[in-house]
Amino acid sequence: MLTALLVTLSLVTMLFTADGVAIQFTTGVYLTFCYLVPGYGMLVSGIVYGAIMDLALNSVITMGITIAINILMFLIMKFGSKIFTKHIAVILAASLVFLYIPFLYYVVWNTLQISTRNGLAVKEAIVDSIQWIISIIVFEVMFLALSKTKLNEKLSNF
Repeated sequence: MLTALLVTLSLVTMLFTADGVAIQFTTGVYLTFCYLVPGYGMLVSGIVYGAIMDLALNSVITMGITIAINILMFLIMKFGSKIFTKHIAVILAASLVFLYIPFLYYVVWNTLQISTRNGLAVKEAIVDSIQWIISIIVFEVMFLALSKTKLNEKLSNF
């Protein structure tokens, strides 16, 4: 059910694109659920949701890195939040979106001229920075809202 929610939110976000760029706030929702939902269900959900989104976006070449990033995000939120605070863990986990930049630069855009690749890398860095900030804000707002309504306790029994 949570996988369907993540996919639906991502697809709705894709409706609002500018110049082929969509800012995904779904990452913040995924990080919140990784922190609150017990067990390894969100690990499977992250793998499936990432694969479905890359298939929907005709981006099969990025499917592997998307799955790897979602797995690392899950691990950081589950285990990193026990070492650090949840706030530091979400900053670290959300930072993983920057791994797309070198992957796209060296794998996807390798046939383009160097000036074009550099321009695309700068554009991707700006988009990823915005997504990083939005992911952290969404996590904090959702966590605060769920804590105030005691829904986080019900989710932990999910």
